[in-house]
Amino acid sequence: MQVKNNEIEQVKSVCRQQIQGMLSKNIGLLSMIISHDADFVHITGKHQSKDDWLDQIKSGRMEYFSAKEELLEVTLSNKTAHVVMRNLLEARIYGFRNTWPIEAQTELVKINDVWRIVRSKADMY
Repeated sequence: MQVKNNEIEQVKSVCRQQIQGMLSKNIGLLSMIISHDADFVHITGKHQSKDDWLDQIKSGRMEYFSAKEELLEVTLSNKTAHVVMRNLLEARIYGFRNTWPIEAQTELVKINDVWRIVRSKADMY
């Protein structure tokens, strides 16, 4: 049971690091915790690669100002994790600034003993 709890805390840490990386525009951190072939699905349904998403953050087309975590649930299955995370996310996306209630369904895989984000789908809740 201790091992499972430790794994859950590691997964939560990666998810929280993603939020912190978004807020601080820490592209190095985001690059480290996100798999090179990750798929991001925005609330519009648009799919975006890791590189495209990071380029949007670098250019300021997607700018994140604050996040208030309301939920963070982790389900483990061997070397995969499914996370449901809800945040009130203040951001300017393509020129529109708002605070959105965002639920991310995020998938992580443990690669060489390190959890990496491989997919994240955002919806409003």
